[in-house]
Amino acid sequence: MDSSDDYRLSFLSWNPEPRRPEDRVPVTIFTGFLGSGKTTLLKHLLEHRQEERFALVINDVGDVNIDAEEFRKQASNENSRVQLIRELTQGCICCSIGNELADAMVYLLENTHPTHVLIEASGVANPKNLLTSFYHKNFAGHSLPEAFEIRNLISVLDSAMFKHEWGLALASRARRRHIFLNDPRTPYLELIMDQIEIADVVVMNKTDLLSPEELKEVDGILAGLNPRAARFACSEGDLEAAALLDEPRFDVQKTQRGGTVLQRLSLTPHSPPGSGSGTSVSHHAHVHHGLDSVTFRARRPVNGERFFNVLRTELPDVIRAKGFYWTEDRPHLCGLLSLAGGILRADWAGPWFIDMLKYEEVTEDDMPATVRAVWQDPPIGDRRNEVVLIGVNLDEENILSALNACLTECPDPASFPDSGR
Repeated sequence: MDSSDDYRLSFLSWNPEPRRPEDRVPVTIFTGFLGSGKTTLLKHLLEHRQEERFALVINDVGDVNIDAEEFRKQASNENSRVQLIRELTQGCICCSIGNELADAMVYLLENTHPTHVLIEASGVANPKNLLTSFYHKNFAGHSLPEAFEIRNLISVLDSAMFKHEWGLALASRARRRHIFLNDPRTPYLELIMDQIEIADVVVMNKTDLLSPEELKEVDGILAGLNPRAARFACSEGDLEAAALLDEPRFDVQKTQRGGTVLQRLSLTPHSPPGSGSGTSVSHHAHVHHGLDSVTFRARRPVNGERFFNVLRTELPDVIRAKGFYWTEDRPHLCGLLSLAGGILRADWAGPWFIDMLKYEEVTEDDMPATVRAVWQDPPIGDRRNEVVLIGVNLDEENILSALNACLTECPDPASFPDSGR
């Protein structure tokens, strides 16, 4: 494929012929931080699968896509099976150029007829946003899954770097930084955990830099963070292609809830009648390799200042946390937090569903199942604190005591200020 080929807007009016599920083109997506070895792994896989006609979509965030240039050299060989390639630059396919991904996929499908598409995401891609781009519908109501089947979402990990960063997070007792949802900074540990938690497969690469004991520790940590994902260890990307390309593991629901944190959040219990002003409840579980999880739930608001202070300074053994929060000073807004190592990312995700219902922005028929599962009579509705925390040898009693101390009295409905919308 010549780089001058114009594939833009291919997806906009795409109107494909119906396909049977078994006739969809398989897609394998590779994520992983910069330097994790994605390109080396891809080269190895392609060298050992001469029978397939691969199409590659290579994403980089710079002006020059070095990885794509490497594959172009390989494609110049008339015996190479890497004859189809589309490089995407000037952005990340999980956010700023999500539509360009769909355009490239449709172009490849209609002009080159591949038997398998391999997508190498940029090192800073968030897999969840990437999936959102993949399932996005065009003006005609069509989306990529009508013609493509995601077979595996693979996270490639620099095992040695991950082991180092995990150790730093365990050893640090410093005050965590608080950044906001739209902050463009993507700290390593936060991004890597996002990639691990919704992966179907985690490839532990660069294992030659670890001792057998260290590799066993990394494997155990990964099993604790995402027990659903298959795990493979290798050096220089030397893995059997069939292990990654043939077995379909992706499930749009199960993949996105594969991580322990996401599993716990999806298991929100129904609250008993009349518990609108109830205190918190918890679930404590041993996860794997010394990792524990504690779930904090409460249907009363927290004092935001105390809550964030606890998360930043009083829970040093917590390495990962994720969930929702409800503060007394902004009762109409749903808070969303993500803690990874020394970074706490917390901000407002938008209004609670009950607030949108009040202002007739939605109807009860629009209520998602996840909201319905936690719904209580007004004024509570879906307002809640629900946070899953993961760490090493967590002290459940101390953690819940510190978080419970942040709770305030359940406000009277009349005391809720108008949101101003």
